Amino acid sequence: MPGSSGFSSSARQQARDILAKPPYKTTPAHTPRPLAGVLHALGRALNAVLGGPARWLYHHLLLHIGHGFKVAFGGWWVVVVGVLAVGLGVTVGMVLIRRRARISAREVISGPFGRAVEDPDELDRRATTAEDSGDHETAVRLRFRAGLLRLQRRGVIVDQDAQTDRQLAARLRSPTFDTLAGRHELIVYARDPATELDCAAARAGWPRVLVEARPGEPQDAEALSSR
Repeated sequence: MPGSSGFSSSARQQARDILAKPPYKTTPAHTPRPLAGVLHALGRALNAVLGGPARWLYHHLLLHIGHGFKVAFGGWWVVVVGVLAVGLGVTVGMVLIRRRARISAREVISGPFGRAVEDPDELDRRATTAEDSGDHETAVRLRFRAGLLRLQRRGVIVDQDAQTDRQLAARLRSPTFDTLAGRHELIVYARDPATELDCAAARAGWPRVLVEARPGEPQDAEALSSR
């Protein structure tokens, strides 16, 4: 019937008009993105530079490594990779901490504007501060330098920075210095952790070194150092 057809068409139009208005239809909010173009350009540039190598690395290396772990460890391969990643992170962290400790020790030994501190008493005070804070390595380093400076001021040694610990030991012929120098080398060069016992040995030992030091003739020191 013509009348019903017109009614249906009118009803559909009214329904479309109703659904086209709020609250049935919402207009999406357009958030301003002033950096969108820059970020997209940066992303395209990074993909152009790193995309190829990254895909090659993934397909030719990472996939094979992942497959090897899966074959070797089965369903536990994810746990194994996680443990290795944590271990690597801890190792890197320890290396960085030790590196920072070495830098801190050099900074403590140096005075304002990078000049080396030449006052043994000041070095001893800094060593005590370092020891109280638990930095045993710095305390040992500082007391070692303070002791050498006192020996140099007394004329027992000359220019301690130009001589190795073995050369100094041959010159001083002090059993206590031999012990302190051996431990100092292990701490500074072999990275053996310093302890409270090392700090106590340095405090008690250096005054004895000043008493025991018996500088020999140059030829005697040279002969001993070559042994």
